[in-house]
Amino acid sequence: MSRSPRDSAVIDPLREFPVSVQPRLPCPFCGGSEVWINSDVDPKFVVCRECSAFGPNAPTVKQAVERWNKRMSAT
Repeated sequence: MSRSPRDSAVIDPLREFPVSVQPRLPCPFCGGSEVWINSDVDPKFVVCRECSAFGPNAPTVKQAVERWNKRMSAT
């Protein structure tokens, strides 16, 4: 059984080890599933590649994903 990228661990570039994160939910604005974690800078955040919406800032990748997953839909 292959794993999808959504189920994969994220590598924290500052610490260079996998970070256990829950799967990212689709964008609450456009419903797009192409979301990625901006983990190269501080603060960390999740961005939708389809509509460019971004989630709340967080100090860690795990917290950024948790905050993205708690966002409310705009509709």
